Amino acid sequence: MRFAKFFTATVLFALVMSSCKKEYLTLDPIDRYSFYNFPTNESQVEQAVAGCYRKVFPIYNSYMWLWGDMLSDNTSFRYNTTDRGGIATEQLDEFVANAQEGNIGGMYRESFEGVERSNYVLQNLATIGFASDSVKAIREAEAKFFRAFHYFNLVRLYGDVPVVTSVITVPDPNTAGNYPRKPVNQIYTDVIIPDALAAINKLPVTVPAAQKGRLVKAAAQVLLAQVYVTQKKFPEALTVLNQITGFSLNPQYVNNFNPVTKNGVESIFEIQTFPVSTGYSFTFMNNWTPWGTGTTIWPAGSNSRGGLNQPTNDLNNAYETNDNRKAVTVGSTGTGPATILFMRKFLYYDVAAKLNPCQWPVYRYADVLLMQAECLNEASFPNAQAFAALNLVRTRAGLPNKTQGNVIPALAVNTQDEFRLAIEKERRVEFAGEGYRWFDLVRTNRATAVMTAHGIAEKAIKTTLDPGAYTNIKLQLGIPFREIQQFGYPQNSGW
Repeated sequence: MRFAKFFTATVLFALVMSSCKKEYLTLDPIDRYSFYNFPTNESQVEQAVAGCYRKVFPIYNSYMWLWGDMLSDNTSFRYNTTDRGGIATEQLDEFVANAQEGNIGGMYRESFEGVERSNYVLQNLATIGFASDSVKAIREAEAKFFRAFHYFNLVRLYGDVPVVTSVITVPDPNTAGNYPRKPVNQIYTDVIIPDALAAINKLPVTVPAAQKGRLVKAAAQVLLAQVYVTQKKFPEALTVLNQITGFSLNPQYVNNFNPVTKNGVESIFEIQTFPVSTGYSFTFMNNWTPWGTGTTIWPAGSNSRGGLNQPTNDLNNAYETNDNRKAVTVGSTGTGPATILFMRKFLYYDVAAKLNPCQWPVYRYADVLLMQAECLNEASFPNAQAFAALNLVRTRAGLPNKTQGNVIPALAVNTQDEFRLAIEKERRVEFAGEGYRWFDLVRTNRATAVMTAHGIAEKAIKTTLDPGAYTNIKLQLGIPFREIQQFGYPQNSGW
C-alpha cells in the first residue's frame, strides 16, 4: 500500500484539525477531538502526523508557485479584458498588491495551521506509549520537520512572525501581546534549526516501498542546508550537504515530473498523489492553463481566469540551445504575435479520472548538487569540485561543461562572481515552475536589480500594467491585514 493511501484513512482527522478561521494562531476544537483527548494513543498519533503531511498539499497547490515563480521574473499572467475577477493576483505579480490580498492571508493561514498540527502531535507525545520507541522517535521527527518547514517559509516570506510551539486551546484576548512577532534570526535559532536537527537525528535513512512519501533523513538535511545557505552560512551548509547519500540525478529530467516515474532516484521529498479513485489531486493546472485555449493545452479545458504562472519571454530565452529541460518546462501554442507560452512541467492528465495525477518534487538531488557548488565557490575560486557539481546538472540537461578559461565565451566562468551568476542561471532553468526562483533572488540580494530590469521588459510589451508596476520591489509580503486589524500586529515596511 502506498503512503498516499494512508493519507485517505485520515480524512476525518484532516477535517477535525482544520480550526475555525477566527484567527490564524487559535485552534477551536470541534467534534469529539480536542486538545485534552487527542492524540492519546499510537494510532491517533499516526493520524495526527498524517495531518501534518496533508497540510503541505494546499501550500504547493495554491501558493508556492505564486511566491516562488510568479513573484519573480520566471512567470507572469495573460491579461484577460473580459474577466477582471483575478486582478488582486495580477497585482502581486506587479508589486502593487496590498495586505488584504487573499493569497497573502492564505499562505499565512495555511502555514500556521501546519505549525499547529505539528504542535498537536508534539504536545502529548511524551505521555503516549508506543509498541516501538524508534517509531515514536520518527513520529516526533516528522512533526518537528514540518514545524521547521512551515516556519522557514514564513520567515522567508513575511519576516518576523509570532512563535507558537504549543497548542493554543482558547482564543487569547491579547494575542499580539502574548505572541509578538519575533525577529527572524531568533526564529532560526530557537525553532527552525533545532527542529531540523532533531529531524535529522531521528528520521530513517530509507523507508519501505509501501511508505514512499514519508520523510527520510535526507529531507531534513536538505531543509537545514537551505536554511544555512539562506543565512549565508556556507561552511555549515556544505557539511550537511556532504552527508547526503543514496540519491542521484534522474537520467531523464522529465522523469522527475512524469507520474509514471514518480519517487525516482532523484526524489528526496515528494508530495504524494492521492489515488485518482478518490477524486483528489492537484488542481493548479486549472489556473496555469491560458484562457481561450480550449482543450488544446489542458484536456480539462481552460477557464476565463487561466493564464497565471505563464512563462515570461525572459525565462523562455534563458535556456541554452539543446537544453533538454526547456521542452519539459515551457510549451507554446500559436505562432508569431499570437504565440502563447505555458508551463508544461506538470502537464499530465488522467483521462479516466479527469484529474492531474502529478506529484510535486519538493526536494530533488539536483538542489543538493547546486547548493554544494554554490558553497564550494564561496569557499574558494576556482574550485574543481564546484565546477564538477555544476556540470553534473548541465550534463544531464544535454549541455557542455562550463570551465574557467573556456574558449567559448558563453561557457567561460573566470571569476567567483561569474560562478555565482552561473549557479543562479542554472538554478533558474533547472527549477523553473517548482517555486525556487524568488527565494534564490532574495537570498543572493539580487531581487531588486533583477525585478527592476524585469519590470522594464514587461512594460515594453504590455500596455495593461498598473502605472505603479515594478516601482516598489518589496522583498517581504505584508502581514495579512486581518492580523493587523484584529490583533494589532505591526505591519511590514511599505505595506
